[in-house]
Amino acid sequence: MPAQADEGPLCHGMITKDGTVHLVGYGRVYHAGLGDDDVLRAVVAEKRLPSGNEANTDGNRHFHGFECEDLGDGEDPWTAARPEAVEKAAAAICRHHGWTSRSVIGRKEWQPGKVDPRGFSMDSKRNGTRDRLK
Repeated sequence: MPAQADEGPLCHGMITKDGTVHLVGYGRVYHAGLGDDDVLRAVVAEKRLPSGNEANTDGNRHFHGFECEDLGDGEDPWTAARPEAVEKAAAAICRHHGWTSRSVIGRKEWQPGKVDPRGFSMDSKRNGTRDRLK
């Protein structure tokens, strides 16, 4: 029987406020939940993302998931180290798989109703990842 979401792990990695990346899990982890199949197709094709408007596809089997230490209130200040670590981790994964920065998405782009990550735009993270891949 497959593990349930409450059995964990709930992410592949955790990025702390000081920018340290802790690897937590591997394989299938329970971080993405259900999201939009149109978004998945765009990520696979590395095309511009459509607005996610349905939750019909299991993202846990398709995406790497990293959590960032944050209060999640949109007011907790982001240290410079965390967004930099997000870009470095994303670039490492993209480099390993031969992907471009178009494969980098945030939960709010995948799953309707989610608001994270807060504190930076995913376009800025894709641009930073792209620059690190050069």
